Amino acid sequence: MRKAVGIVTVAVVMLTGCSALGFEPSPTTTYIDEAGTEVTVDWVDYPAYEGIDGERLLGHPDQADLEPVARDLVKQLRTAIADASGYAMTSSEPEGRWFDDDNWHEQGGNGYGGRSMLTTVNCCDLSSEGAPEASEWQRVFDAANQAVQAEGLGEFVLDDPLEWCGTTAEECWRWTGFATDGVQWVSLLIQDGALDPTGDAVREAEELDRPVATIQFGYGATVVPTGRSDEYARALDPFVGLKQPRATASN
Repeated sequence: MRKAVGIVTVAVVMLTGCSALGFEPSPTTTYIDEAGTEVTVDWVDYPAYEGIDGERLLGHPDQADLEPVARDLVKQLRTAIADASGYAMTSSEPEGRWFDDDNWHEQGGNGYGGRSMLTTVNCCDLSSEGAPEASEWQRVFDAANQAVQAEGLGEFVLDDPLEWCGTTAEECWRWTGFATDGVQWVSLLIQDGALDPTGDAVREAEELDRPVATIQFGYGATVVPTGRSDEYARALDPFVGLKQPRATASN
């Protein structure tokens, strides 16, 4: 795959009409390729979207090939959490429907006024009917980390816990975290609402008929649609090796 060489510059031409309406036109990048030719690309044509490394999707399983990879990741994580916590994880919908069309959503804009080619799945929501004592949460968290890292994801990063904690981190009644490899991701929650000093968590669980204490995780990924890998690679080729400019459109 061709790599851009030379000095990269981003030039944005402000159109009077767009500026007056509060919109920015798409940015362009000009560079000198390996043949010494000046090339200018318009990011309106970027086939991924702002903030995602589109090159990671080259050679990655597409929509059709993702399912077995994802199911294996979910299986390993499910087993790890169950073994570490002593609680079984149950799916919120029939497992055979995890990757049905209803759970796939086409990406809209690419962040530069154009259209993304990618599609996103959100599925595989599993939860337990209870959770171990808070002193055991680290063990569950560590087991989950080992499972996702063995499947190529990074470790779970815990969200800022202050909202769900007392005066010390040891007094938290909820942990939430996120792990990703830049394409796939998993969100993780461990909580015991009975530890919430305000009582709000217990009241909410009762109103919604949900467990007061639970472990939950969900899976998602953004990939190239079935059968469009070659088309995506061709569309991405002019942007390989370039630094993404900031978004100029909300979608």
